[in-house]
Amino acid sequence: MKLLSLVTALFIASLACNPGYAMTDVPDELPDRIVGNIGAAFYTSNLHIGTEGTQSLVLPYAFADYQRLFVRIDEVGVKTFKMGYGYFEVIGKVNLDTYKVKSSINGNSINRSDPIPLGLGTFQETPIGGFFINAYHDFGKSKGALYEFLYFAELETYKKVMIYPQIGIERQSSQYANYYYGINPGESSLTGYAAYSAPATNNLMAGLVVEIPVVDNWYINIYGKRKWMGGGINNSPVMNRSFQGNIFMALAYRFE
Repeated sequence: MKLLSLVTALFIASLACNPGYAMTDVPDELPDRIVGNIGAAFYTSNLHIGTEGTQSLVLPYAFADYQRLFVRIDEVGVKTFKMGYGYFEVIGKVNLDTYKVKSSINGNSINRSDPIPLGLGTFQETPIGGFFINAYHDFGKSKGALYEFLYFAELETYKKVMIYPQIGIERQSSQYANYYYGINPGESSLTGYAAYSAPATNNLMAGLVVEIPVVDNWYINIYGKRKWMGGGINNSPVMNRSFQGNIFMALAYRFE
C-alpha cells in the first residue's frame, strides 16, 4: 500500500510538472505491459551506527517498467519527457534501513524517523553503460537534501551470467547528515556520546550486481554495495565503522 501510494503521488506530481502528459499518452518505446524482473528478495544491511548490528528482512523485489511507471529495487517513479538516452523522471526512494542509535556507552537509544526522499532525476541508458542522476528533498524530519550520481557497466560472462559493476557518489546536505548522524546536547546527555553537528558530506559507493539464469524466465539476482562515509559522518561519535554495507539475493521472474 505504501508503494502504491508513493507511485500515485509521484504520478500526480509529474502531471503537475507536465500537464500535457497522461497515462494514455505513452511513446512507442515505452511498454504497454509490465517489462522487467519481479519477485522476492532477502535484504541485509549494516549502517554501523551505535551498537545496532545487521538488519535483515524479506521484501518484494522489482526492477520493472509499465508505461511511464517504474520500480528499480529501492526507487519508484514516473517518466515524463524524453531526455537524451532516457527520460526526465519524478522519483522517490524507498528506505530499507532503520536509523536507530543505540549507545555503546549506556545502552540508551534514539530513534530517527525514516527519510522520505522525493525528487527529480534521470536514468540514461547509453552505449557505454547506465547513468543515474538524482536529486531528492527529504520530506521527513531532516528536511535536507540528498544527491546521487551512479554508473553501471554491463558484462556478459559464462553461460549468460551478467555482471553489472557499479561506482558512484552520494552527497548529503548538512541538514540531512546532521539529523541522522549528529548528536544534540539533549541526546548527548541521554546516550553519553559527545555532542556533534555533522556537516554536508560526500560518500563514495561501489557495488556489483550478478544476474544468474535459473530456468526459463527465472533469474537469481545478487547485489552487494559498500558506501564509504565522508569525514563529516565518520567523525560522528555514533559511527563504529567508516563504511556501510548492503546486500540482497532475489529470485525473480522476467516479464518480456
